[in-house]
Amino acid sequence: MTMQLTTTQWPLPDVDDRLIIEFDMFGVQPVDGDIHAGWHEWHSAPDLFYTPLHGGVWVATRADDIHEIMSDDERFSNHGVALIRESGGTRFIPGELDPPIHTAFRKVLNPETSPRRIRAFEESSRKLCINLIEEIQGRRECEFRAAISEKMPIYNFLFFMGLPLEDAETLLPHSNTIVHDHDMTAFAAALEALHAYVDARIDERLENPLDDFISRLLSATIEGRPIAREEVRVTVLNVMLGGLDTVTGSMGFFFNFLARNPDHRRQLAENPSMIPQANEELFRRHAIFNTGRLVKNACEWKGITLRENDLILIPGALHNLDERKFPNPLKVDFERRDGPHITFGVGIHRCLGSNIARMQLKILLEEWLKRIPEFAITAGGEVKAQSGRSNTVTHLPLSW
Repeated sequence: MTMQLTTTQWPLPDVDDRLIIEFDMFGVQPVDGDIHAGWHEWHSAPDLFYTPLHGGVWVATRADDIHEIMSDDERFSNHGVALIRESGGTRFIPGELDPPIHTAFRKVLNPETSPRRIRAFEESSRKLCINLIEEIQGRRECEFRAAISEKMPIYNFLFFMGLPLEDAETLLPHSNTIVHDHDMTAFAAALEALHAYVDARIDERLENPLDDFISRLLSATIEGRPIAREEVRVTVLNVMLGGLDTVTGSMGFFFNFLARNPDHRRQLAENPSMIPQANEELFRRHAIFNTGRLVKNACEWKGITLRENDLILIPGALHNLDERKFPNPLKVDFERRDGPHITFGVGIHRCLGSNIARMQLKILLEEWLKRIPEFAITAGGEVKAQSGRSNTVTHLPLSW
């Protein structure tokens, strides 16, 4: 059963037939094993085209358009982030909010990712990372996702939230289903399970408040009123799902690239001070999210009429790999100075946890390359990646 991004089929727009193309974001095909090169091939399509699949969605393919749509809160609503047109139901906070209520929630949430909190979090994250690496180091091989890139982000999330690390075993299958599964029945069941988990943690904090994320959120005020329980629940879920998928996907793509490119790998192993700068180029080259926006009111976009409630897909990969903005975009150059990527979004909707994601990738590269500076794709092993609401590596066999 294919998951519909929206539950009803939207009428086709009145446009030139050449702008209607059957494009499936869940079906982007890798080129020589590279899912992002598969996305890059769609730069041959029109700058803006319409796919009737998944209910009907416009697709922006060029960096300038994607950046402008992502930044324009007057014409485009974040209610379309998950590419769902229908109103009502749970909206994730702050991801699916528009100003001014979005601004009110960000004022509450921004201190949670302040430099002070991140510094306090970094030591525990490093210890966790070292333990995970040393657990597998002597084996001389691993399936990287199962050994590292699934475990480290969820353990860090639980520590950051003040929750038991053993809860990872319960949460991880459900979070993976929500982000990647095409079966709507499985999707709904997983979301219900996560709602139940968060509700139980909220009940615990209401009975016994602690100095942690959930307790602080429960005591927050939004525009002069107490925050609602439902708002706390969907905020925690938004932080969980956004943080896990970004970091898991980035870890997989970074290590897949380094395993195949020994010169880049040795450059970082020999000069670890380059890692933060190199991370930005690797984030650019391997964008994760394919999000959307909802057209608030009918408007013209470069001669095309966009209707109220039209959805627009704005893939991060098509921004970050646009040769109009990044010359030779598929090449990884740790000295690149072409301008910022949008892997974490732009403007007021920039990812709340971007600095935590950066910290985790920096720590992982530092600690891994200290211990395992030479590694490669396992002989005969198959790397698997997929597209969808996010791009991710689902299987990465490494040996050293």
